Amino acid sequence: MKNLNPRFSNCYILLSSFALLLTFATASAVASAQSLDRISCVTKTYTSTGTDTCRAFLTSTNSTHVYIALSSNNPAVVVPSQIMVSYYAGSKGFYPTIGKVTKPQTAIITAKLNGVSKSFSISLSPTSASAAAMSVNATSIGFGSVALNTPQEQSLKISSTGTAALTVKSAALTGTGFSISGATFPATLNPGQSMTLQVLFDPTKAGAFTGKLSIASNVSTASISLTGTGASHQVELSWSEPSSTTNPIVAFNIYRAASGTSSFARVNLSPDQTPAFTDSTVQSGTAYDYKVTSVDSAGLESSPSNKISVIVP
Repeated sequence: MKNLNPRFSNCYILLSSFALLLTFATASAVASAQSLDRISCVTKTYTSTGTDTCRAFLTSTNSTHVYIALSSNNPAVVVPSQIMVSYYAGSKGFYPTIGKVTKPQTAIITAKLNGVSKSFSISLSPTSASAAAMSVNATSIGFGSVALNTPQEQSLKISSTGTAALTVKSAALTGTGFSISGATFPATLNPGQSMTLQVLFDPTKAGAFTGKLSIASNVSTASISLTGTGASHQVELSWSEPSSTTNPIVAFNIYRAASGTSSFARVNLSPDQTPAFTDSTVQSGTAYDYKVTSVDSAGLESSPSNKISVIVP
């Protein structure tokens, strides 16, 4: 086993070349019972036909495929009978079809998993001969961990989904480190047209930040929550894969604990397919221990590797 030697440069921690001698032992898959957290859809109100964008969220990532049953109490809103959430995922999208109605009514979409039900209501109104409508393709934008002075950008799409022209009056932003570009207001969108707004997160100091983007039109106002974390340090890990193994390795999980403790927790949101990982959630002046496990094509996770310790300056 090669020695693991952290090297610090400026405010980053670089573990440029080290090898972990990984001892992998195939473990039995333990499928814990998953629970539904919520379901949500982009558009809550329809005055015409269309297709909504919805998503079902689990309370945690799953270790095997999970099937969520879906239903609608209104024939005007059609949903698939079920959706499958792949292993190590925490949510799954689906796209209800919205049909015509002759009078105002409400459709309730229900998701069920392991005895837990979650619902989302959509208001339906008869199609107007001339009615503007606005749709925004996200209700929240998360930037995750971003190194200081390295701005990250995401796009937000605003669409005219009615039968009359939509006037997007303004976009108001609150929150430190967030900004917008790419559009001039007021802007007129004919039915079927859309515009793209660029949302930027550029933290100037370490810490968690929140904000809100409000988009006002002549028919409604959409609110988009913003989150991001400024990271002043990061740890870069790399390791050598075993030269031979019974089951082919397809991915890796990385676990971290405060140095000297046994409370290891996974720090990668989903299995990494390459033998390297950058941890941007470390805190200055803190010591950490890391371990790595492998995942085979069946989703089974090995026992952990030997431990490596680093100290963030």
